[in-house]
Amino acid sequence: MFLTSRLTQKAAVTIVLAGLVGGCAYDAGGVKLATLGGNEIPVSQAFMSMPPGGPQPIAVIEQRYQNAYAQDIILKNTSAAPGQNVLIVRAFGPMGRQAGRERLELDTPNVTDIRRELRERFPGVHMELSGLYVQNRYGPFTYATGRAAGANCLYAVQRIAQDTRVFAWERGAIVWRLRVCDRNTSPRDLLLLAYGVTINGYFMSERWNPYGAPPPADPRIGAPGETILPQQVVDPTVVSPVAYGATQRATIKAPVRRRRRTPVATPVRRAATPTVLTEPIPGAAIVPRPENTNLTEPEIQGSNLPSTAPPRPATVYTVPTPSAAVRTETTPSASAVPLPPPTGTTVAPAPPSVRVVQ
Repeated sequence: MFLTSRLTQKAAVTIVLAGLVGGCAYDAGGVKLATLGGNEIPVSQAFMSMPPGGPQPIAVIEQRYQNAYAQDIILKNTSAAPGQNVLIVRAFGPMGRQAGRERLELDTPNVTDIRRELRERFPGVHMELSGLYVQNRYGPFTYATGRAAGANCLYAVQRIAQDTRVFAWERGAIVWRLRVCDRNTSPRDLLLLAYGVTINGYFMSERWNPYGAPPPADPRIGAPGETILPQQVVDPTVVSPVAYGATQRATIKAPVRRRRRTPVATPVRRAATPTVLTEPIPGAAIVPRPENTNLTEPEIQGSNLPSTAPPRPATVYTVPTPSAAVRTETTPSASAVPLPPPTGTTVAPAPPSVRVVQ
């Protein structure tokens, strides 16, 4: 009985000593952050880069999988549109010793997936998929345009792989998505960003090649008798988003701000007041209006007409009333030869000059 109690006491002392030693080794201080596996890396290590003059990258978040490498390149955003400007990159290939714990599902986007992504990344914004065929130096891609909070928005998606039907582990694939909104950039210029992106990263494997074989050189190069002229280098791309099907939509255009013009007072033109003459012009002949136009026998005495001739009305020359808007002056020519009056007509002497003043 005594021996048993002694063993029990030794065991208790051993347990207490082990607890004290363990307590001294445990460090309860410090701060840890719970993350989903994403780590921020320098901007210089971005897997893809934007063209010169494009949105500036401000942060890069990376995440490693067993079969892929993922990056979210955060871009500068100056618009009030909901959401963040970002270039999302997913590169599939052999990760080697840098592989993560989880596998990333193979990314083969289709029209249904892109429409769902548009609703998620552009909440409350009507984004229209374009039915036009576009292609950059890596191959064809799809894009959509829209407008939100006074800014033009673009969403471009491209998958780079040798064979889109079967995923080849050795060759790999690259899938990138560009989401950008800017209030000072036209939809055409936003689309040109998808033509200028550059892929900087690669996998350390001889068989990793999502681009395929390089295109052959022009067969005219070096051949005698062939003429090669310099071609246009500027991309003549025209942005004209239309809906899939027969119905076409109008091109999205940014509103043009019109400057208010200061109204200029228009001078009022006043008509000239016509001059009305109440007195006769000096030198002008005044012909009185006859009260009776029937000539009698005494009035035709001294004329060459026989007295038995029937009386004829006298022809009287009168000056027409001058118009207020016309001012003319008529002077008889010195070389004009007067014509004799017709036989049997009494002629009043004509004035030497007629002047009409406005």
